[in-house]
Amino acid sequence: MSSVLVYHSISEPAEPLPGDIDISPKRFEQQLKWLSRWRQVVPLTQTLTRAGSRGSVAITFDDGYRDNLTVALPLLEKFGLPMTLFVVAGFVDDDGYLFEEELREISRHPLVTIGSHGLWHRNFNSLTTDDAEFELKESKQRLEEMIAGKVDLLAWPYGECNPDLERLSGACGYRASWSVWKGSNGAHSRWRVPLGCRDHMIRFIAKSSGVYALTEARLHRAKDRRRHVPATAATDNATVTTRLKRIA
Repeated sequence: MSSVLVYHSISEPAEPLPGDIDISPKRFEQQLKWLSRWRQVVPLTQTLTRAGSRGSVAITFDDGYRDNLTVALPLLEKFGLPMTLFVVAGFVDDDGYLFEEELREISRHPLVTIGSHGLWHRNFNSLTTDDAEFELKESKQRLEEMIAGKVDLLAWPYGECNPDLERLSGACGYRASWSVWKGSNGAHSRWRVPLGCRDHMIRFIAKSSGVYALTEARLHRAKDRRRHVPATAATDNATVTTRLKRIA
């Protein structure tokens, strides 16, 4: 099983970014050095095939931070490692994010593939079908116009999706889509492993294992099931527990 890693910002802010999604350039370089020595790092699309996914690692970035171009790309070049950059189309030209000309520049790099991360980074599970369809199509179209190239890969914002959204993604022209732990791990909800400033080297090595992704996905799905236990079932369980205590 392959492991698809998720980065966001390669930076050292005074305070960690929300969600602890920043990683220092020094730590990022250490991780790339380890990957280049101990893992087969492949373009994300190569993980779509059975042969290409076995034991491999793919590197992805979400959102489209400017430091992906100025900091991350030179380090990726140093080790010759490819990456896929999932861009929030509506964030282009905003402070801290890639400008349109920079996006066009990075899209032409042989190590880089551009994908969509939605139009405004909204949770698709909270959208109507019409709004979700608009976000999927509009973000794809805007990005294709900006880079003058094809965009057919998608990463769900917040990693959130459901079976209906998975089908809609394919209908809107995406070849494949990635979540985090959500979905079926099928063509339009492939699992990825998030990384952040709290991931020391030992934890990073564990996350680079495909087994880690599979284990974490199962744990998260189990937690989701527990959170959605119907109130009546919870009440029944409490009643049974009370009766057992009385019997004892």
